[in-house]
Amino acid sequence: MRTLTDAADALFRSAVEACRQHERVARCTARGCSDDELKEMAELCELGHRQLAARTDAWEQAAAQGQGKTDDAFWHATNALWHASREFARRHHSCDALTTKVSRRSTDTLGALTLEYELEASALLALSHAVAGYRKQRGDVE
Repeated sequence: MRTLTDAADALFRSAVEACRQHERVARCTARGCSDDELKEMAELCELGHRQLAARTDAWEQAAAQGQGKTDDAFWHATNALWHASREFARRHHSCDALTTKVSRRSTDTLGALTLEYELEASALLALSHAVAGYRKQRGDVE
């Protein structure tokens, strides 16, 4: 069985990688890249999302068994990371679901899609802040 610290550190590393992949896509998109390269980067992002979801679930299981076995600062930093990870996953799933449903490009549907993407970007920013908080608490765990 993994320790709470192991599960939390794995969640942290997955969150770091998810943020890093999104930043990479943003940089390459701003500079311009081929459609093939963008597609490949999107696949890496999706892999990062799946990994983050798995590590989020693993933290939930470890936390259910180990609550109260760590100091409060560690517990709060990890739970902030866990909440941010869950919210990011929820927003990402919501964007994907809406994108696949949108067949007509009306003003209303594009407005809703824009809002979903902005909420996902906000959740990604919250995730990066939670990563920073965890890093401050735990030091260099990568």
